[in-house]
Amino acid sequence: MSSPPFSTSSAFENAITLEEQPIYQDVPEFNDINNEISNQLLDINNNLSNLNKNLNYLEDQITKSTDMVKKSTSGQNNSITKYQNNSLNLITKLMELFKKLSLESKKLNELNTDELNKSQLFVKEKLSVNIRRSLEEFNSLQSFFTSLEKKLNVINTNELLISDGTMNGEQQSQNQQQQLQQEQQQISIEYEPINAEELEYQRNLIEQRERDIVNISEGITELNEIFHDLSSLVTSQGEIIDNIESNIYSTLHDTRSANKHIVKADKYHRNQRRLCFWLLIICMVILLFILLVIFA
Repeated sequence: MSSPPFSTSSAFENAITLEEQPIYQDVPEFNDINNEISNQLLDINNNLSNLNKNLNYLEDQITKSTDMVKKSTSGQNNSITKYQNNSLNLITKLMELFKKLSLESKKLNELNTDELNKSQLFVKEKLSVNIRRSLEEFNSLQSFFTSLEKKLNVINTNELLISDGTMNGEQQSQNQQQQLQQEQQQISIEYEPINAEELEYQRNLIEQRERDIVNISEGITELNEIFHDLSSLVTSQGEIIDNIESNIYSTLHDTRSANKHIVKADKYHRNQRRLCFWLLIICMVILLFILLVIFA
Protein backbone atom coordinates (compact mmCIF):
# COMPACT_ATOMS: atom_id res chain seq x y z
CA MET A 1 0.00 0.00 0.00
CA SER A 2 1.44 3.40 -0.99
CA SER A 3 0.71 6.81 0.44
CA PRO A 4 -1.13 9.44 -1.68
CA PRO A 5 1.20 11.77 -3.66
CA PHE A 6 2.18 15.04 -2.02
CA SER A 7 0.39 17.91 -3.90
CA THR A 8 2.56 20.86 -2.81
CA SER A 9 4.56 20.85 -6.06
CA SER A 10 1.58 20.94 -8.43
CA ALA A 11 -0.17 23.59 -6.36
CA PHE A 12 2.94 25.77 -6.35
CA GLU A 13 3.42 25.32 -10.09
CA ASN A 14 -0.17 26.44 -10.64
CA ALA A 15 0.52 29.50 -8.50
CA ILE A 16 3.56 30.34 -10.65
CA THR A 17 1.51 29.94 -13.83
CA LEU A 18 -1.18 32.28 -12.51
CA GLU A 19 1.47 34.76 -11.42
CA GLU A 20 2.95 34.91 -14.92
CA GLN A 21 -0.40 35.75 -16.50
CA PRO A 22 -0.95 39.51 -17.17
CA ILE A 23 -3.45 41.13 -14.84
CA TYR A 24 -6.19 43.02 -16.68
CA GLN A 25 -6.28 46.67 -15.75
CA ASP A 26 -9.02 49.09 -16.73
CA VAL A 27 -7.60 52.62 -17.15
CA PRO A 28 -10.25 54.54 -19.13
CA GLU A 29 -8.40 57.86 -18.81
CA PHE A 30 -5.47 56.37 -20.72
CA ASN A 31 -7.65 55.77 -23.77
CA ASP A 32 -9.04 59.31 -23.57
CA ILE A 33 -5.56 60.83 -23.34
CA ASN A 34 -4.29 58.56 -26.10
CA ASN A 35 -7.08 59.64 -28.46
CA GLU A 36 -6.57 63.32 -27.63
CA ILE A 37 -2.81 63.19 -28.20
CA SER A 38 -3.22 61.19 -31.42
CA ASN A 39 -5.68 63.75 -32.81
CA GLN A 40 -3.46 66.66 -31.81
CA LEU A 41 -0.42 65.00 -33.38
CA LEU A 42 -2.37 64.50 -36.61
CA ASP A 43 -3.28 68.20 -36.66
CA ILE A 44 0.31 69.19 -35.84
CA ASN A 45 1.82 67.00 -38.55
CA ASN A 46 -0.60 68.36 -41.16
CA ASN A 47 0.41 71.91 -40.24
CA LEU A 48 4.08 70.94 -40.29
CA SER A 49 3.62 69.62 -43.82
CA ASN A 50 1.95 72.88 -44.89
CA LEU A 51 4.69 74.90 -43.23
CA ASN A 52 7.36 72.91 -45.05
CA LYS A 53 5.65 73.57 -48.41
CA ASN A 54 5.30 77.30 -47.69
CA LEU A 55 8.93 77.60 -46.69
CA ASN A 56 10.06 75.85 -49.86
CA TYR A 57 7.95 78.22 -51.97
CA LEU A 58 9.28 81.17 -49.99
CA GLU A 59 12.85 80.03 -50.54
CA ASP A 60 12.22 79.77 -54.30
CA GLN A 61 10.83 83.31 -54.43
CA ILE A 62 13.74 84.68 -52.41
CA THR A 63 16.22 82.93 -54.69
CA LYS A 64 14.53 84.48 -57.74
CA SER A 65 14.56 87.96 -56.23
CA THR A 66 18.16 87.78 -54.97
CA ASP A 67 19.57 88.55 -58.42
CA MET A 68 16.87 91.13 -59.12
CA VAL A 69 17.24 93.51 -56.20
CA LYS A 70 17.02 96.56 -58.44
CA LYS A 71 14.19 95.14 -60.57
CA SER A 72 11.93 93.50 -58.00
CA THR A 73 8.42 93.45 -59.45
CA SER A 74 5.30 93.83 -57.34
CA GLY A 75 4.22 90.28 -58.25
CA GLN A 76 7.38 88.84 -56.76
CA ASN A 77 7.05 91.02 -53.67
CA ASN A 78 3.45 89.91 -53.22
CA SER A 79 4.45 86.25 -53.51
CA ILE A 80 7.19 86.65 -50.94
CA THR A 81 4.85 88.48 -48.57
CA LYS A 82 2.13 85.88 -49.08
CA TYR A 83 4.31 82.87 -48.26
CA GLN A 84 6.03 84.76 -45.48
CA ASN A 85 2.73 85.59 -43.77
CA ASN A 86 1.40 82.06 -44.29
CA SER A 87 4.54 80.59 -42.73
CA LEU A 88 4.41 82.98 -39.80
CA ASN A 89 0.74 82.16 -39.15
CA LEU A 90 1.47 78.42 -39.29
CA ILE A 91 4.36 78.78 -36.85
CA THR A 92 2.17 80.74 -34.44
CA LYS A 93 -0.59 78.13 -34.74
CA LEU A 94 1.88 75.28 -34.21
CA MET A 95 3.22 76.90 -31.06
CA GLU A 96 -0.29 76.96 -29.61
CA LEU A 97 -0.89 73.35 -30.65
CA PHE A 98 2.34 72.21 -29.02
CA LYS A 99 1.43 74.01 -25.80
CA LYS A 100 -1.91 72.17 -25.72
CA LEU A 101 -0.11 68.93 -26.54
CA SER A 102 2.27 69.46 -23.62
CA LEU A 103 -0.70 69.50 -21.22
CA GLU A 104 -1.97 66.16 -22.53
CA SER A 105 1.55 64.75 -22.52
CA LYS A 106 1.90 65.74 -18.89
CA LYS A 107 -1.35 63.91 -18.06
CA LEU A 108 -0.02 60.85 -19.87
CA ASN A 109 3.23 60.86 -17.93
CA GLU A 110 1.41 61.29 -14.62
CA LEU A 111 -0.52 58.02 -15.07
CA ASN A 112 0.48 55.25 -12.69
CA THR A 113 2.48 52.86 -14.88
CA ASP A 114 1.69 49.99 -12.50
CA GLU A 115 -1.92 50.16 -13.67
CA LEU A 116 -1.04 49.98 -17.39
CA ASN A 117 -0.72 46.71 -19.25
CA LYS A 118 2.08 45.94 -21.71
CA SER A 119 0.08 47.14 -24.70
CA GLN A 120 -0.68 50.48 -23.04
CA LEU A 121 2.95 50.91 -22.01
CA PHE A 122 3.98 50.31 -25.63
CA VAL A 123 1.45 52.89 -26.88
CA LYS A 124 2.63 55.37 -24.25
CA GLU A 125 6.24 55.01 -25.38
CA LYS A 126 5.25 55.32 -29.03
CA LEU A 127 3.32 58.53 -28.34
CA SER A 128 6.33 60.01 -26.55
CA VAL A 129 8.57 59.18 -29.52
CA ASN A 130 6.10 60.73 -32.00
CA ILE A 131 5.81 63.90 -29.91
CA ARG A 132 9.58 64.22 -29.77
CA ARG A 133 9.92 63.75 -33.54
CA SER A 134 7.24 66.34 -34.31
CA LEU A 135 8.88 68.84 -31.98
CA GLU A 136 12.29 68.23 -33.59
CA GLU A 137 10.79 68.77 -37.04
CA PHE A 138 9.13 71.99 -35.86
CA ASN A 139 12.43 73.25 -34.46
CA SER A 140 14.11 72.49 -37.77
CA LEU A 141 11.42 74.28 -39.80
CA GLN A 142 11.38 77.36 -37.60
CA SER A 143 15.19 77.56 -37.90
CA PHE A 144 14.75 77.36 -41.67
CA PHE A 145 12.17 80.16 -41.53
CA THR A 146 14.48 82.30 -39.39
CA SER A 147 17.31 81.86 -41.90
CA LEU A 148 14.97 82.92 -44.73
CA GLU A 149 13.87 85.97 -42.73
CA LYS A 150 17.49 86.98 -42.24
CA LYS A 151 18.14 86.50 -45.94
CA LEU A 152 15.17 88.75 -46.74
CA ASN A 153 16.55 91.37 -44.38
CA VAL A 154 19.86 91.28 -46.24
CA ILE A 155 18.02 91.77 -49.54
CA ASN A 156 15.96 94.66 -48.16
CA THR A 157 19.05 96.23 -46.62
CA ASN A 158 20.77 96.12 -50.00
CA GLU A 159 17.69 97.72 -51.55
CA LEU A 160 17.88 100.47 -48.94
CA LEU A 161 21.54 101.10 -49.68
CA ILE A 162 20.89 101.23 -53.41
CA SER A 163 17.87 103.50 -52.92
CA ASP A 164 19.83 105.80 -50.60
CA GLY A 165 22.64 106.00 -53.15
CA THR A 166 20.19 106.75 -55.95
CA MET A 167 18.48 109.45 -53.92
CA ASN A 168 21.77 111.10 -52.96
CA GLY A 169 22.96 111.06 -56.58
CA GLU A 170 19.72 112.50 -57.83
CA GLN A 171 19.75 115.17 -55.12
CA GLN A 172 23.25 116.28 -56.14
CA SER A 173 22.30 116.33 -59.79
CA GLN A 174 19.19 118.30 -58.89
CA ASN A 175 21.21 120.94 -57.04
CA GLN A 176 23.64 121.30 -59.94
CA GLN A 177 20.94 121.70 -62.56
CA GLN A 178 18.43 123.60 -60.42
CA GLN A 179 18.89 126.87 -62.24
CA LEU A 180 19.14 125.35 -65.70
CA GLN A 181 16.26 122.87 -65.81
CA GLN A 182 13.29 123.87 -63.64
CA GLU A 183 11.04 121.20 -65.19
CA GLN A 184 13.46 118.39 -64.27
CA GLN A 185 13.59 119.79 -60.72
CA GLN A 186 9.80 119.48 -60.44
CA ILE A 187 9.94 115.87 -61.62
CA SER A 188 12.63 115.13 -59.05
CA ILE A 189 10.59 116.74 -56.30
CA GLU A 190 7.64 114.51 -57.22
CA TYR A 191 9.89 111.42 -57.36
CA GLU A 192 11.58 111.96 -54.01
CA PRO A 193 8.57 111.42 -51.71
CA ILE A 194 7.86 108.10 -53.50
CA ASN A 195 11.39 106.90 -52.74
CA ALA A 196 11.08 108.04 -49.14
CA GLU A 197 7.87 106.05 -48.80
CA GLU A 198 9.53 102.97 -50.22
CA LEU A 199 12.51 103.37 -47.91
CA GLU A 200 10.24 103.69 -44.88
CA TYR A 201 8.32 100.61 -45.99
CA GLN A 202 11.52 98.59 -46.34
CA ARG A 203 12.76 99.73 -42.93
CA ASN A 204 9.46 98.71 -41.34
CA LEU A 205 9.68 95.32 -43.03
CA ILE A 206 13.16 94.74 -41.64
CA GLU A 207 12.13 95.79 -38.13
CA GLN A 208 9.02 93.58 -38.28
CA ARG A 209 11.08 90.58 -39.38
CA GLU A 210 13.52 91.17 -36.56
CA ARG A 211 10.63 91.20 -34.08
CA ASP A 212 9.19 88.04 -35.63
CA ILE A 213 12.55 86.29 -35.32
CA VAL A 214 12.82 87.27 -31.65
CA ASN A 215 9.24 86.16 -30.91
CA ILE A 216 9.73 82.82 -32.66
CA SER A 217 13.00 82.21 -30.84
CA GLU A 218 11.39 82.96 -27.48
CA GLY A 219 8.42 80.70 -28.28
CA ILE A 220 10.67 77.83 -29.34
CA THR A 221 12.78 78.24 -26.22
CA GLU A 222 9.63 78.06 -24.09
CA LEU A 223 8.42 74.92 -25.89
CA ASN A 224 11.81 73.25 -25.57
CA GLU A 225 11.85 73.95 -21.83
CA ILE A 226 8.35 72.50 -21.43
CA PHE A 227 9.14 69.32 -23.32
CA HIS A 228 12.56 69.05 -21.71
CA ASP A 229 10.85 68.89 -18.32
CA LEU A 230 8.42 66.29 -19.68
CA SER A 231 11.31 64.32 -21.13
CA SER A 232 13.06 64.34 -17.75
CA LEU A 233 9.84 63.10 -16.16
CA VAL A 234 9.56 60.31 -18.75
CA THR A 235 13.19 59.32 -18.20
CA SER A 236 12.67 59.25 -14.43
CA GLN A 237 9.54 57.13 -14.81
CA GLY A 238 11.38 54.89 -17.26
CA GLU A 239 14.09 54.23 -14.69
CA ILE A 240 11.42 53.41 -12.09
CA ILE A 241 9.74 51.02 -14.54
CA ASP A 242 13.09 49.38 -15.31
CA ASN A 243 13.74 48.92 -11.58
CA ILE A 244 10.26 47.47 -11.04
CA GLU A 245 10.70 45.15 -14.01
CA SER A 246 14.12 44.08 -12.75
CA ASN A 247 12.67 43.37 -9.31
CA ILE A 248 9.81 41.39 -10.85
CA TYR A 249 12.18 39.21 -12.86
CA SER A 250 14.44 38.79 -9.83
CA THR A 251 11.46 37.77 -7.69
CA LEU A 252 10.24 35.40 -10.39
CA HIS A 253 13.70 33.82 -10.63
CA ASP A 254 13.87 33.40 -6.85
CA THR A 255 10.35 31.96 -6.81
CA ARG A 256 11.17 29.42 -9.49
CA SER A 257 14.37 28.52 -7.70
CA ALA A 258 12.41 27.99 -4.48
CA ASN A 259 9.92 25.91 -6.42
CA LYS A 260 12.72 23.63 -7.64
CA HIS A 261 13.99 23.20 -4.10
CA ILE A 262 10.50 22.36 -2.86
CA VAL A 263 10.02 19.81 -5.67
CA LYS A 264 13.37 18.27 -4.82
CA ALA A 265 12.48 18.14 -1.12
CA ASP A 266 9.11 16.66 -1.98
CA LYS A 267 10.75 13.86 -4.00
CA TYR A 268 13.19 13.22 -1.16
CA HIS A 269 10.38 12.93 1.40
CA ARG A 270 8.39 10.62 -0.86
CA ASN A 271 11.44 8.38 -1.34
CA GLN A 272 11.98 8.38 2.40
CA ARG A 273 8.37 7.37 2.99
CA ARG A 274 8.64 4.60 0.42
CA LEU A 275 11.83 3.36 2.06
CA CYS A 276 10.20 3.39 5.50
CA PHE A 277 7.18 1.57 4.11
CA TRP A 278 9.28 -1.22 2.58
CA LEU A 279 11.42 -1.48 5.68
CA LEU A 280 8.24 -1.90 7.71
CA ILE A 281 7.03 -4.65 5.33
CA ILE A 282 10.37 -6.44 5.58
CA CYS A 283 10.33 -6.22 9.37
CA MET A 284 6.80 -7.59 9.48
CA VAL A 285 7.75 -10.50 7.20
CA ILE A 286 10.79 -11.31 9.34
CA LEU A 287 8.73 -11.08 12.50
CA LEU A 288 6.09 -13.36 10.99
CA PHE A 289 8.77 -15.84 9.94
CA ILE A 290 10.28 -15.87 13.45
CA LEU A 291 6.86 -16.44 15.00
CA LEU A 292 6.21 -19.33 12.66
CA VAL A 293 9.55 -20.91 13.58
CA ILE A 294 8.96 -20.50 17.30
CA PHE A 295 5.44 -21.90 17.32
CA ALA A 296 5.96 -24.57 14.69
